[in-house]
Amino acid sequence: MEEQIDVLDSTGQKTGEICPRSEVHKRGLWHRTVHIWLIDKAGKILFQLRAHDKENNPGLYDTSCAGHISAGDSSIDSAIREIREELGLKKKPEDLTFIFEAVHTSVLNGGSYIDNEYYDTYKAFISEEEKSQLVPQPHEVDDFKFFSVKELQEALEKTPQNFVCHPKDFDYLLH
Repeated sequence: MEEQIDVLDSTGQKTGEICPRSEVHKRGLWHRTVHIWLIDKAGKILFQLRAHDKENNPGLYDTSCAGHISAGDSSIDSAIREIREELGLKKKPEDLTFIFEAVHTSVLNGGSYIDNEYYDTYKAFISEEEKSQLVPQPHEVDDFKFFSVKELQEALEKTPQNFVCHPKDFDYLLH
């Protein structure tokens, strides 16, 4: 069964309507997602390389992991689920720190995918042991790469087209 999503109004409040994920994006309905950034002890930031066969932004570097908040789920529970599904790691709610909420809108794939979302952003520490346990989720993630702040800044200046654009996230990570 397709993932069901709570529909929001333009101010981020639940409307009481629940729709399948495909319908949310077909109609451009507001919804909520999570972004999680994992950072190692040296301050390097984990990026995932989106799978080459993803519908949206294939082959681009993106947040350590991210995903939709399913209808009725909490933000933190969704973040924990996405870390497990996309990275193969087990984290507890107390391992994550909420950073900020942001708003994102985009139109992709010639207008067939409209993304109007509020997203909750978290950060967490990734240990050396966890780094060795990273497992990319098939058809979601092809690979992983760690960037220092300097490397990230240089990459965003030289090859911004290689990244999914998250201005508020990048501003936080670079300062």
